[in-house]
Amino acid sequence: MKLKRAPEYRRLLLRTRPKRYVNLFRTIYERRCRSIVEIGTWNGVHAEEMIRTAAAHSDIRSVRYSGFDLFEDLTDEQSSSNSPSAPHLSSGSRAAGANRRLIRGNTRDTLPRATEILRNADLVFIDGGHSIETIAADWMAIRDVMGPATTVVFDDYYPNAGPELAGLGCHSLIDQLDPGAYAVEVLEPTDEFEQSWGALRVRMARVTLVRST
Repeated sequence: MKLKRAPEYRRLLLRTRPKRYVNLFRTIYERRCRSIVEIGTWNGVHAEEMIRTAAAHSDIRSVRYSGFDLFEDLTDEQSSSNSPSAPHLSSGSRAAGANRRLIRGNTRDTLPRATEILRNADLVFIDGGHSIETIAADWMAIRDVMGPATTVVFDDYYPNAGPELAGLGCHSLIDQLDPGAYAVEVLEPTDEFEQSWGALRVRMARVTLVRST
């Protein structure tokens, strides 16, 4: 049964913290994404929120979620294809009913073997490691198979990054993408966190293929 989620979606945007994550949910809602890939599942909270947002326009049973992570703290049995990454994705969660799959391992190994999942994704959220090497490796696996309907959202875009952030974040990768091949949006709002060396500013970036005319 299709769920009536517009009021809940609006409440989600109001309560979302850090605020930059509203871009993730807006992308899913506005582009009617149903096949979601998350690289770096953390504790499963964002997974549940993404699934519920995708269900705003369709039956939750038609939503497909694939999460990639190391899952070091899970046993082999717990990390099987339909296991939750956290209590938020348990069978009693509000995301129950979606087609969920977790892929355990280093994404340098697992993503290149997941071409079918990536090729059919409406949205891919890259939020795994913070190093540019890890982000670039994840992006290359996705870039080679992404389709015209795929939207890739990157976390950890650091505007005006100083030497303290050398080798971290996706900003250098995003800023070097070919504008003839990729449509790039660096998104607001900006979250700001005080560090010992000053203010850490973080945004998200959104990338799609340029449509041929």
